[in-house]
Amino acid sequence: MYKFTDNNGSFELQNAGANSYLYFPVCNEAGIMGSVTPSLSGDLMLDQNHFILQPVSVEELHNNKSSRNFWLKFGDGQMRSATGVSVWQRAEGTETTVRAGLLWHEAGNEVRHGEDRIIAEVLTFAPAEDVTCEIMRVLLKNTGDGEVSFEPVAVIPLYGRSAANLRDHRHVTSLLHRIKTIEYGVTVDPTLSFDERGHLKNTTEYFVAGCGAGGEAPKSFYPTVMSVTGEGGDFEKPLGIMQSEAGVGAGEAFDGVEAVGGLCFERCVLKPGEEAEFLIFTGARDINDDKGCVADIINRFGSREKTEKALEENKRFWVGKARAGLNACDGAAAVIAKASGIDEKDAENYLLWVAAEPVLRRIFGCSFLPYHDYGKGGRGWRDLWQDCLALMLGDPASVRELLINNFAGVRADGTNATIIGSRPGEFIADRNGIARVWMDHGVWTWITMELYMELSGDLSILDTEQVYFKDRLCMRAKSADERFSEVAFGVSPTLLLSREGKPYRGSLFEHMLLMHITAALDVGEHGNMLLRGADWNDALDMADKKGESVAFSAAYAGNLREMAEYLKKRGGKAEILKELAQLTEDLGGICRDTSLTPFEAAARKRELLEGYCRSVSHDVSGEKTEIDANALAGTLFAIAESVAEHIRKNEKLESDGFKWINGYYDNDGKPVENIKDGRIMLTGAVFAIMSGVADDSDIPDMVKTADSFLFDGTSGGYRLNTRFKDEETYAHKLGRMFGFAYGSKENGAVFCHMAVMYAYALLKRGFRDEALKVITALIRQSLDFDKARIYPGIPEYFDINGRGMYPYLTGAASWMLLFMYRLVAGGDSK
Repeated sequence: MYKFTDNNGSFELQNAGANSYLYFPVCNEAGIMGSVTPSLSGDLMLDQNHFILQPVSVEELHNNKSSRNFWLKFGDGQMRSATGVSVWQRAEGTETTVRAGLLWHEAGNEVRHGEDRIIAEVLTFAPAEDVTCEIMRVLLKNTGDGEVSFEPVAVIPLYGRSAANLRDHRHVTSLLHRIKTIEYGVTVDPTLSFDERGHLKNTTEYFVAGCGAGGEAPKSFYPTVMSVTGEGGDFEKPLGIMQSEAGVGAGEAFDGVEAVGGLCFERCVLKPGEEAEFLIFTGARDINDDKGCVADIINRFGSREKTEKALEENKRFWVGKARAGLNACDGAAAVIAKASGIDEKDAENYLLWVAAEPVLRRIFGCSFLPYHDYGKGGRGWRDLWQDCLALMLGDPASVRELLINNFAGVRADGTNATIIGSRPGEFIADRNGIARVWMDHGVWTWITMELYMELSGDLSILDTEQVYFKDRLCMRAKSADERFSEVAFGVSPTLLLSREGKPYRGSLFEHMLLMHITAALDVGEHGNMLLRGADWNDALDMADKKGESVAFSAAYAGNLREMAEYLKKRGGKAEILKELAQLTEDLGGICRDTSLTPFEAAARKRELLEGYCRSVSHDVSGEKTEIDANALAGTLFAIAESVAEHIRKNEKLESDGFKWINGYYDNDGKPVENIKDGRIMLTGAVFAIMSGVADDSDIPDMVKTADSFLFDGTSGGYRLNTRFKDEETYAHKLGRMFGFAYGSKENGAVFCHMAVMYAYALLKRGFRDEALKVITALIRQSLDFDKARIYPGIPEYFDINGRGMYPYLTGAASWMLLFMYRLVAGGDSK
C-alpha cells in the first residue's frame, strides 16, 4: 500500500516492482510524452512519428529488455544495475521503493556486489520548460562499511523513428541512422523519415546526453546496440561493456545500425557515506533550431544545482495546475472523508491527482501511454468539451477562447469534424471518407457552455459568432458533396460559405441549436434519436441502421429545456440562420401536433431533416431570421417535453418492484433492456435522471434497481451493464462491447466515467446520500492499492477483479471535479 507523504500529492510505495502493469506519466507542455515504471521501463516520444525510445504497450512493460538503465562496472568485471534490471539482480531479487509526486518519479534500489552496498535513487521528470527532453538524475550512496570503486555507465537504447517502424521495416529504418558521439553524448540524425507519410527528409535529432553533478562530461561512449550487448548478450547482460576496456571517444560516427545512448563516466571511488550524482538527458529536437540541442540542454540543466532548480519548478507547475482545478471545490475532501471514512488528507491528495488528469489528457490526448496503445495522439470531439469542464473550474476566463474555437468544428448539418488538429480551433477535412457519426456530440456543447456561464457570469458569450466547418461529407455523413474542393480562392477550403461565397458565421447559440435540432429530427422507427455510429459508448457501434439511443434522446431533451430557460432569462431577439429557424419552427409544430401517431411523427421528422440537409449540403443562404427569444424558448420547451414524454410513456420498465428506463434499441429495432431477463445498462438511467426525464417518484426505485443489478462493492461500485446471456448476438447487433470479456472495458466493468456521471445525476436531482455512495465507492477502490494496483487517480475502469485499468487519461476526472464542485456549491434542484 502506498502512503501520501505531504499535502501536495506526493506518495511512497514500498516494493513497487512486485506489482505488474504499474507506470507513471512523464511529460511537459512543450510536447515530450512518455512513461516510466519502477524498473525504468516505458517509452518517450514527441508524437506517433517521433518515438525517442522504443514504443511499448502494457505487455512490453514486463517483457521488453529495452529500458532505461544505469550500470556500475566493478573492478572484477562484474556489473550491477542502479535500476535493479540485470540478469544477476533479477535472479537475486530486488525491492524497489518508488517515491513520486506531481509530476516526478523516483525509484530506489539497494545495489549489492560482494560486501559492497550502494543505495541507488533514480529520479525521472520532464522540465516544465519549452524543451523536449526528460531528465534522469542518478544518485549513488555508499552505505557499506568499505570503500567502493566502479565505472558508471548510462545505457539508454535510442529508437529514433515512427511507431509504425516497430513492425514495418524495423531493420531497414535502422539503415537510415547516422550516429555521432559528441562531447556530452550520443546523437542520432536519420537521413529520412520512413513511415506511412512516405519517404521524407528527416528534420529531427534524437539524443542522450549526460554529465556529472559538477558538469563533467562522459569520458567515452557506447553508441550502438552491439557495442553494449556484444555477441550473445542483451540489455540485461551487457557483454559488450563487460568485455570492453573502454568505449569510443567523442567525434566518432556510425552509420546504419541501431543506436544506444551509452555514456561512460570516470571511475568513481566512494568511501562509506559518500555520494556521487549523474545527470542524463534524453530527448529530441528540430535540427533547424538550436533550442533544445545537447549544448543548450547541458547549459540549462547540466549541474546538480540547475537540475534541482528545474525539479522544483516542475513541482510548482504541476501542483499549481492541480490546485487550480480544485479552486472551486474547497471543502469537498472533508465531505468525502466524512462520507467514506477515508482520511481527509488522503482525500485531498487523491483529488489533486484527479485534478491533474485533465491536464495530462490535454497533453497526451487519448494515446501514448502503455494501456492507451491506440490512436495517433490528439483528442476527439467529446474530449474537447469535457476536458474544459475541469479547466474552467480553475479559471473560467482562461478557457473562453478555447470554447469559442471549438465551435468552428460544427458542420451545417449538425454533425462535426472528426479529425481535430493540434492547435485550438483547428479542424481538418476528412480525406479518408470516414462517415461515422457519434450521435451524442451535441450534448456536451451545452453542458460545457452552461457551466462556463454559471462560473463566469458571461452570458454574452453565446452571442459571439463563429464560422462553421466544411468538408466533403454532407447529409449527416451519409453522402459526399461532389462540388466540394480542397482548393479555394481567398478562403480556407474547410469553411462553410454563404451563397455569396463568403464564410458564414453564426452565434455560438445557433451552433448548439443546430446540433440539438438536427439530432432531435434524426429519429428511428420507435421515435428515439438514432444511435448511428455510436453515442458516448464508442463500443455500441453495430447498430447503425435501426439502433436508437434512448439514453441520449433524454440528454438532448434535458439540454433543450435548459436552453429554453436560458432564452427566457436572456430575453430580446435571437438571430438564427434562416434555414435553421424554419427547421426549428417546423419541428416544434410536429411536437405540438397531438393528432400524429409516433410513427407518423417520426416519418415527418426524417423528411424534414433530409430536406434541410439537402439545402445546406454545399453552402447556406447566409440570411438570418430574427426571432423573439421567448417565442423560441416556447418552441424549445415543446420539443423537449415531447421527447421527454415519449420516453416516459414508451421506455419505462417495471417488474417486481424494480423500475428502470430502456436505454437502447438494437439493429433489429428491438428494445435492449429487460428487467425480467436481467438485461440492464446504466447509461439510460443516468441520462434520464440527469436530464429530468425520470420522475422524482421513480428515482428511488431506479436506485434500488441499480443497487440490485449493477452494484459490486468489491470492484468499485456500479457496473456499466449486467452480463447478457446472449453476448455474441448483441456483439453483432448492438456493439463490439459484448465481444469483450465480461467485466472488462464497456462490457460490465465499473466504468468510472459513467459511474461518476451517475453520481452527478443523482446529486443534481437532490439524492445526495445516494450520489455519495457512488463516488466514495470509486475513491475507496482507487485508494485500495492491494486491489486496484494503480497510483493515485481515477482510471478508465475497474475490471472484474477490481484492478484499475487505463489510468490518467479518462473523462471521469473532469466529471469527478464537476461533481465535487456541485457537492460544495449546492447543485441539486431541491
